[in-house]
Amino acid sequence: MSESQKHVVVLLVKSPEMTQFFLAIRMALAFLSTGARLTLFVMDDAVLGLLPRNYRDPASFPLAPVLSSGGEILVCQSTAEPRGLLAENLPRGVSFETQVHLGQLSSEADLFLPFL
Repeated sequence: MSESQKHVVVLLVKSPEMTQFFLAIRMALAFLSTGARLTLFVMDDAVLGLLPRNYRDPASFPLAPVLSSGGEILVCQSTAEPRGLLAENLPRGVSFETQVHLGQLSSEADLFLPFL
């Protein structure tokens, strides 16, 4: 199986202030650069990485490089909404998903990397 056929799923729960948050982004971008299919599932405080840093630029959110490089971002709705991230606030190309779906993704992925 070539690298481009591999599906990598990254689970991110740490907030944007944590080192693990940016390490996960760098790893996700590295996998995307090899042609892998990448799904980033964010939950808990990691959902704050979808909020713009500059409200005049909606694409200024910390997870934007993953989307612009071709990655998929899924958000745990049950942990996002209590933190103020609602469907109408999600960046274009990002969607809500469930933790049940995360479980399915983790069992089907070629590589599952949790950043807890």
